[in-house]
Amino acid sequence: MLLHTEEYEESLNFKEGRIEKPTTKLDRVQKIWETVLPHRKLRKSAGVIQAYPSGQEASKYNASEMSDGERIIFYLAGEVICAPANSIIIIDEPEMHIHSSLIKPFFDLIEAERPDCAFVYLTHNIDFAFTRQNAKKIWAKSYENNVWDYEILDENLPIPEQLYLDVLGSRKPIIFLEGDNSSIDYELYEQVYNDNTLKPVGSCDKVVQVVKAFRDQQGFHHIESFGIIDRDRRQQADIISLNRNGVWVLDVAEAENLLLIEPIVKEVARHMGRDLNDVFNQVRQNIITFFASQIDNQILLHYKEMLRREYLALSNFTSQDIASALVEIDLTFGGIDKQAIYTQIDTEFKDILIRQDYDAILRVFNLKNALIPNSKVCELTGIRNKLDFKNIVVTLLKQKNEVSKTIKVAIDSKIIKNAT
Repeated sequence: MLLHTEEYEESLNFKEGRIEKPTTKLDRVQKIWETVLPHRKLRKSAGVIQAYPSGQEASKYNASEMSDGERIIFYLAGEVICAPANSIIIIDEPEMHIHSSLIKPFFDLIEAERPDCAFVYLTHNIDFAFTRQNAKKIWAKSYENNVWDYEILDENLPIPEQLYLDVLGSRKPIIFLEGDNSSIDYELYEQVYNDNTLKPVGSCDKVVQVVKAFRDQQGFHHIESFGIIDRDRRQQADIISLNRNGVWVLDVAEAENLLLIEPIVKEVARHMGRDLNDVFNQVRQNIITFFASQIDNQILLHYKEMLRREYLALSNFTSQDIASALVEIDLTFGGIDKQAIYTQIDTEFKDILIRQDYDAILRVFNLKNALIPNSKVCELTGIRNKLDFKNIVVTLLKQKNEVSKTIKVAIDSKIIKNAT
């Protein structure tokens, strides 16, 4: 009734010339409903709401005949949009009657619609709880004799094991990530792998450890688990070994480089009304030029990392007594051809530069926070800074259209899962 009343009043004000054409609360509800349920449309008439399958308006049915999910989405969207300014909105069990694939995008939309409000969710669905970014998460363990036993979860620490046992059960596959919930990779992968539970756990070593721990216990919890880590100067043999153990590896040096892959640069340029080919060609040339200016330093950094791993392998001796161990270590050390290692890297990098291989540069160029500024991609697309550029990419990913599909496919193609 409130929605219809406001619709009537705003339409009358427009008809009488008192306001410009309005966007009513019912219009906003309709937009959310049709975005979450793209296979359905709403038709508004005097005091009546009807729904119909897309492209089949003759098959209209009344709101009273909607499915539970359709009604709940309409009702919650209406309640949120009609809430007073700066409200605290409490939603109990948001997962009830809404298909699991729709929960996250729906509540993303209603939160975006009411940035002035604070949202409190009471849920048993840990997958949903951990899709809420920049939010306090409280684990309510028990309630006895009017006393709550609860724990405020630290976003920087792994989820308590008991919480998994109590709540998670047999749910979606988990992908463990480097960094935290504010990391670029988390924000991108959250949209690309939205059928999975994503959990940042800190360092790349921690990702490898947690994936192994979960896989070792898979017979108990039945949850598939994977990890994604940056390439970080890893060689092919390392990547093959990691893939075999369920750890996927970026095919760019670090997550930030994903923002510079060709499909993303072009789609952002298109979104900003720029010539996508012209923008990408300039970005490509800027990165090649910057790589050329940094190539000697990059070769040495890669060389240092290769030597570190070679020397680390010295501790993997198999001898059972110290005398034999020292001999084995000396033989291994003597077998490290330091010049050959340097020459191999030097040749590879200079060949990449000669070929002006843009994808290969993004694969080996590891210089945190430097590539995007030097690419000039923000200036070329008319975007203020790297943060805004990243936010636009995330926004495009959320649109659920051909553009988002293109970007998702492009990001997924830059993640090595089955190296041989």
